[in-house]
Amino acid sequence: MAAALLVSVTAACSPQSPGLRDALATAVERDQLPGGVAVVREYDDLTRGSAGYSDVDTNTRFAPRTHVRAASITKTFVAATVLQLVAEGKVDLDTSIETYLPGRIRGKGIDANATTVRQLLRHQSGLPEYFDASTPIPAEPVTADQLLDAALKRPPQFPPGTAMKYTNTNYVIAGLLIEKLTGHPAADEITRRIIRPLGLSDTYFPSPGDNGLRAPFAHGYELVDGKRKDVTTFNASAAGMAGSLVSTSEDTSAFITALLDARVVASPQLREMMTTVDWKDAGPGFHYGLGLTGVDLDCGVRVWAHGGDIEGFHSLMAKGFGGPAVSVTFTQNPPETESMANDPRAAVLNAVYCPA
Repeated sequence: MAAALLVSVTAACSPQSPGLRDALATAVERDQLPGGVAVVREYDDLTRGSAGYSDVDTNTRFAPRTHVRAASITKTFVAATVLQLVAEGKVDLDTSIETYLPGRIRGKGIDANATTVRQLLRHQSGLPEYFDASTPIPAEPVTADQLLDAALKRPPQFPPGTAMKYTNTNYVIAGLLIEKLTGHPAADEITRRIIRPLGLSDTYFPSPGDNGLRAPFAHGYELVDGKRKDVTTFNASAAGMAGSLVSTSEDTSAFITALLDARVVASPQLREMMTTVDWKDAGPGFHYGLGLTGVDLDCGVRVWAHGGDIEGFHSLMAKGFGGPAVSVTFTQNPPETESMANDPRAAVLNAVYCPA
């Protein structure tokens, strides 16, 4: 594949460069992906790597600070904002969501009185998903309330606290919780509390109806009937606080670095985020906390991470204590695999944390 032969690495911390370069190129070639871009960060020292193209129609290479859809990486920003509110005494993790959003979460078999804030953030609420794989993405902007109403028409997945199932509805509700407690839209509050103070100048929530990406941006692609389709234009409001954020590898690596340094939430709240349950659906070695995933790599290193998948974009940010942060995006969702070992993001993690 020609795209796999086009590889770029610029480095301020050069020891990772060959591994990063090879991991990106191998993943792009193996999975027939349009391209991938990654940043390895040790505070202000960055290694940037890319393979393939950000636009296959024009053979455009990835530029520094390339905008992508961060997808479910959004959830870590949302959870961190809720944990800031916990530190301020405005919300208690083990209090029911009914206490904060009285009368809002109603549906057959759904008990908001038995569902805590912690269970929402850790995907233990049992609430139904608002969309499934067969649901078409709405053409017009939708609100968080509309997304929640769609979910509440469905039965619960299990009683609260009895299992764990990754569900976007939980973070739509977390966004409504932020709005209720602060009096501001969740996107504005996250921007005020996290994005702006950290200087994440390339990170933003699209306004309703803004279905494109700011330049420079990577195009996202999907395979439809065996043909590659550009799906960059996307109604981000359909992802809401579960996945609408736009960012760059530079910014998300800076965010996860600050988070694990307790510069986003204080140490007691960070410990809450890192208190996990096994995430069995993701496979062995995966543990979900409050908007953070603990991932145990084969070499014995645990990294704290969050992935993101949305039409055309397959992303991950991760950091191990005492090690660098890494953020990577591939611009097409790869073939489904039952093993994380075959996920292209795993190749980048192993290149950074488990070099041969």
